Amino acid sequence: MRLLVLGGTRFLGRGVVDAALAAGDDVTTFTRGVSGEPPAGVEALHGDRTKPDGLDVLRGREWDAVVDTSGFVPAVVGRGAALLAGAVGHYVFVSSISVYPGFPGQPITADSPVHDCEPDAGSPDGEFDPELYGPYKVGAERAVEQHFPGRSAHLRAGMIIGPHDDTGRFPYWVGRMARGGEVLAPGDPERALRLIDQRDLGAWAVDVARRRIAGTFVATGPADQVTFGGMLAAMDPAGQVTWVEEDWLVERGVAPWSELPLWLPASVGPHAWDTDTGPAEAAGLRTRPVAESAADTLAWLRSGELGAANPRVGRAGLDPDREKELLTAWHARG
Repeated sequence: MRLLVLGGTRFLGRGVVDAALAAGDDVTTFTRGVSGEPPAGVEALHGDRTKPDGLDVLRGREWDAVVDTSGFVPAVVGRGAALLAGAVGHYVFVSSISVYPGFPGQPITADSPVHDCEPDAGSPDGEFDPELYGPYKVGAERAVEQHFPGRSAHLRAGMIIGPHDDTGRFPYWVGRMARGGEVLAPGDPERALRLIDQRDLGAWAVDVARRRIAGTFVATGPADQVTFGGMLAAMDPAGQVTWVEEDWLVERGVAPWSELPLWLPASVGPHAWDTDTGPAEAAGLRTRPVAESAADTLAWLRSGELGAANPRVGRAGLDPDREKELLTAWHARG
């Protein structure tokens, strides 16, 4: 298969590229060229899709499929989809479960209502408002479908984990457990999580492209995959973990998700991990054990390849001194 990857040198994009190369595909990446280059054997094209002429390097070329890992603004995604409509057979767009306004307060299926957003919404220069992340993903999906009717798939990804995670969310816990000592953990250790390794999502995206599967899919980990406590135990079974009540943490201004990644208080996200992956699994999505993702993420952290924080969301994690203060206060409560 001749595969074009929009993105391909960061987190999920690397998973897509590696999976395609392993399958013997002819891979081309399109990036701005600011996050490094793809591995050997990949044709690297450079441009800026937020510029009117930024996609010109793609003109006159043909591919069997494209996987888009870097589309956020509908107007920008639509401009690229229009250019590729006659040159690409199938379009796989990596979307997000943030398209659902009911998330994380309600259970989510692929048919749950989504935000309303026009396919030409947003600035064509790519100006991005984080508050519009979910609606813009809906608009971007519609922009793709407008130019690839019946020949596109939208993978609404949940919490992506694994090596090369520049958000620091999963790596925070991997690194914290490896550092040892008393670890502050939020809420209920039996809280279910649903996680998907970037390599598994990347491999599935390539498979969807190869088989030209069309439709919309919730792409997270499977039901009963792992609990919060099970995830930490997979990182260090002998770790000293202190579980702190979430209301107590909220009262002290601890920021869910950013300071303590993967944590949303039950009052805010009672169904944050209640997603229906049945259709995605029927279409071939498979996930590796969380323990494997943790071990590989730790090896990556120790390799010194951490790099810069994610340009959109920064890098999550609780400051060590802040953690010590909170643990001292928790143990000293009346």
